[in-house]
Amino acid sequence: MALFTTLCVFAGILVATRLGAPLFAALLAASLLIGAAFTSDAGRTLTVTAEGFILPTTVGLALVNILQVVLSAVMQQGGQMRRVVDLAGQVLRRPAVSMVALPALIGLLPMPGGALFSAPMVEASIGEHSVPGHKLSAVNYWFRHIWEHWWPLYPGVLTAVALTKLSFSTFMSFQIPLGIFMTLAGLLVMRGIHPDLHKARASADRGAKRELLWMTSSIWVIVLVAILVGRLLGLVSFGADWQKAIDKFGPIFAGLFISVIWTVFLNRMNGRTFRQLWLNKSIYTMTMLVASVMVFQHVLEATGVPGMIASELKDIKAPLILVIALLPAIAGLVTGLAVGFVATSFPIILPLAAELAQGNSILPYVALAYGFGHLGQMISPIHLCYIVSNQYFKAGFGDVYKHFLPSALVTGCATVAYFFATRWLGF
Repeated sequence: MALFTTLCVFAGILVATRLGAPLFAALLAASLLIGAAFTSDAGRTLTVTAEGFILPTTVGLALVNILQVVLSAVMQQGGQMRRVVDLAGQVLRRPAVSMVALPALIGLLPMPGGALFSAPMVEASIGEHSVPGHKLSAVNYWFRHIWEHWWPLYPGVLTAVALTKLSFSTFMSFQIPLGIFMTLAGLLVMRGIHPDLHKARASADRGAKRELLWMTSSIWVIVLVAILVGRLLGLVSFGADWQKAIDKFGPIFAGLFISVIWTVFLNRMNGRTFRQLWLNKSIYTMTMLVASVMVFQHVLEATGVPGMIASELKDIKAPLILVIALLPAIAGLVTGLAVGFVATSFPIILPLAAELAQGNSILPYVALAYGFGHLGQMISPIHLCYIVSNQYFKAGFGDVYKHFLPSALVTGCATVAYFFATRWLGF
């Protein structure tokens, strides 16, 4: 019943947005519906929904989102974004390669909603050519997430390593093929791209690589500051309610903050122009959207929906291997977060994996679970990157799904094949 109800609410979100309702309004309405469906106390439903707005996680994510939008605006206003795309085009030579490489580059940064940062780069990489917004959104969204199976900066990976008690090197080396599968399957998303975007340009000018490194310094500043602040935060203790949020968002917030300052100076932007950027209403509409996503996720967790879905799957006595694959996928679909599907499903599926492994390695089962969980979050209508990418390109959910679902299917099949191959080989 919990699974059916949740899927119906998801369908309602898609229908509402298709009919023209603002997505943040549809998500808030869905939060109230979930609360009403799983609690009998209307007051409790309203309280839980309101709590979602002031959670440390919501506040942290909103602040990070604001800085992302501002940094992107500074880079665009100062011409840096255009220069990055031009230089990437020179170095990579084919615009179609730039379309893939730029969101992949941003994907190395575990920024919540990072697809919003790479979206203008993808848009600029096509130049004067006409490519539908839903195609651009699919390319941006898919290739933004090709590292998330194994890159150690992602919270989902960190949580999975902690729960499985595997070493980073063991986990990463076994998970890397999943990222390769996703990258290769993503080539299907590129079907139908204008032929001119595949044509090789002249060789890069001398010094183009060095200049590209300099022009992307705004990104490297984020990485360096985030690593430094992350280590420093480990020496400081905050209140329990805020500790996790500060540990999670503090490094990336600090990195973005310093990067904004650096980028303003890099582009020689005056104070008046910088202040005017803050008057752009897109900053605040996007922040409201981000907050509504977090509210919806909070209501799901507070009402215990993920746990109820897990119990329903166990009660129907589904084959254990199906539970190991489907439970993370459903958790990913419901939460729209890698750390969400790992935290809710792995404590349940790891004992099942150990039972099936019969003393052998559980690595193939972990890869199967993580691979399907990742696919679940990729097709989730509340995945933040999916939402903000579609919002930026003014693309409908259904139109974007059409472009990347074939890639998701191929990735899923490759993941299953990888599971059976590694188990047969005795890993």
